[in-house]
Amino acid sequence: MLNLLLVDDEAYVIDDLEIAFPWDHYGIEQVYKAYSGPQAIKMLEAHRIDLVMTDIAMPVMTGLELIRQIRQTKPELACILLTGFAEFEYAKEAIEQGVVEYLIKPLDHKKLAACLEKTTGVLREQRQQADAYQQALSSFREHLPALQDKLLNELLDGRAYASESLQEKLEEYRLHIREGDTFSLLLVRLEERFNRYGEHSLTLFEYAVTNIASELFGDQFEVWHAKESQGYLVFVLQLSPGQRDLSKAELTDELSRRSRQLHANVNEYLKGGISAVLTTPGQFRRDLVSMHDSAVAALRSQVGEGSGFFLSLADLPKKVRFQSLSALYEPPTFNQLLESGRWEEFDERLKRLATEYETLQGATVEHLDEIQSVLMAAFHYVAHTNRVLLTELVGEDLSHKMLFRSLTQLLQWASRIANTLRDKLETRSVSQQEALLHTIEAYIDEQLSAISLQAIADHVRLHPVYVSKLFKQLKGMSISDYILRVRMDQATYLLKHTSDKIYAIAEKVGYSNSQYFIKVFRDQFGKTPQEYRDQS
Repeated sequence: MLNLLLVDDEAYVIDDLEIAFPWDHYGIEQVYKAYSGPQAIKMLEAHRIDLVMTDIAMPVMTGLELIRQIRQTKPELACILLTGFAEFEYAKEAIEQGVVEYLIKPLDHKKLAACLEKTTGVLREQRQQADAYQQALSSFREHLPALQDKLLNELLDGRAYASESLQEKLEEYRLHIREGDTFSLLLVRLEERFNRYGEHSLTLFEYAVTNIASELFGDQFEVWHAKESQGYLVFVLQLSPGQRDLSKAELTDELSRRSRQLHANVNEYLKGGISAVLTTPGQFRRDLVSMHDSAVAALRSQVGEGSGFFLSLADLPKKVRFQSLSALYEPPTFNQLLESGRWEEFDERLKRLATEYETLQGATVEHLDEIQSVLMAAFHYVAHTNRVLLTELVGEDLSHKMLFRSLTQLLQWASRIANTLRDKLETRSVSQQEALLHTIEAYIDEQLSAISLQAIADHVRLHPVYVSKLFKQLKGMSISDYILRVRMDQATYLLKHTSDKIYAIAEKVGYSNSQYFIKVFRDQFGKTPQEYRDQS
């Protein structure tokens, strides 16, 4: 809705007009009145006015003088001029002042209605455009950090922007750095404590670290930051306009001092460590990718246990010869230990691996990656040899490759998976053994007339010795004793409930020699089969 200000020194004119005209039909919600130019100025200062309708001929300040003053502070305000003089000079100046309409007194309500229809329509359209612009501007401001992040990542990935196109992007995204400018790069990795939590918490920590860095560097440097593809925070640092020029050595010293302060502040305020690498100054954008690659290599060359570390490439230490971890590959391998269920030996191997790792001169992130890859391969191997996916045994969270900042964190993960595997596989093994036992028992029942240990082993596709040992372990009796019991149970049933001959019953229960059947039966029951039948 719109607000209107009526201005005329003849009070009855605007009082009558306020009452007599249907303003609400034209989207006008509030009508304000002023009886002089100075009073109108005060009304404009006190209220939001969208449209002014003023008489020309007024004492102290004419309508044209009022409009001239309005144009100085509110050039967008729509003005309609009322006059009793249809003279060209008035019309000419009114046009020069941007008056939207020029109405002759006494007012014709039809002409006023047509004038308001046109003017308020234009005002509503302008307001809609202004609202749309503000909404777009607000959305742009909201997404500006993401746009800046995306552009920096594109440049780090080597995307080839034409110079003019890059210049436009930098200006559009409100970034002050230009091609050829001197800058330094700071790469930050959040260490162990921050990675104990979920992805949402990690994002909050990254946001907090970014804010601390922006405050520390922002008074003297332009800061452009992003999270790059490997999960590190990257900061492009350039001296702000108007700052005293510094030599490369002075610039590196100042940035090193502030980077160390960043390292200390994060430890103090967030109670967690970061590792940071500061490059030597270079030229934007020519040196951006190579500087980033050097910083990543330096960051991966050291493990930031606990509180992390700070490293300036200007003071890069001499490289230490890379050492491998023998405990990762010595026999029996992790695959073999897990496959054979030697869980205690697996735990001991992890402890020896930790001891060997601690003695390394120059442990790197790649050592952690190597350890995780070998252990993950072993976990997948033992799961697949049991014909099941690792995710089904230990869950999605543990089975996916994770980002570890310390060996302690990595070994805790490995122990959790190993313990879960042990519980699940042992339970699964018992179930499988019980199922195997039922299969053997059912096969004995079905093939009683021609059963043998070898036939049973062939049926379940296992070695006869293993079948015999497993059966006794699970059933508490040897397989031969079980077969004898089943044969005798079947024989007594047939003797009681059928009229079959003794030799026929002997054949049905697996004895080709009836005399031998009679002997075995007597040994079990103290009587012959015929005596048992007669007494039943």
